[in-house]
Amino acid sequence: MIVRYQHPYAAFRQFDREFERLVRAGFGQGSVQYTLRADVYTEGEDLVVTAAVPGVSPEDVTVELEGRRLSITAERRRREAAEGDRYLVRGLAGGTFRREFTLPEGTTAEQLSAEVADGLLTVRVAGAVKPAPQPQRIPVNGVTPAIEGEAAEATATE
Repeated sequence: MIVRYQHPYAAFRQFDREFERLVRAGFGQGSVQYTLRADVYTEGEDLVVTAAVPGVSPEDVTVELEGRRLSITAERRRREAAEGDRYLVRGLAGGTFRREFTLPEGTTAEQLSAEVADGLLTVRVAGAVKPAPQPQRIPVNGVTPAIEGEAAEATATE
């Protein structure tokens, strides 16, 4: 008896590959758009967005700020096979990668800087994180209540 192990998600992977193949066949290879994987975190008062852009040159990355919306678009070109070349496995996807983020109110383009290094795009928004306001204690003054009987006597004696 032969026992074969099948990964529990193998059917999902196969469905995903088949769906992608159908989309490419129906709409053309260039129409597939992928989502960038990214981390968003703070460093001091700066907001930092780090997105994975492996195999993408800095010329193929676009960072735009429109109002509060930060848009990152990257395009990885698919290597064309030369005559006589034959792919045995083709796992590097080509296409457009896009992701949008909402930035704090009042963010300007002058606060942004972007650089690509080692397959990672780092977008820094300087001064985007405002320090939390510190609570301030307000003194509470109390008034001693007058006793009604004493107030009435003071009025009668006057």
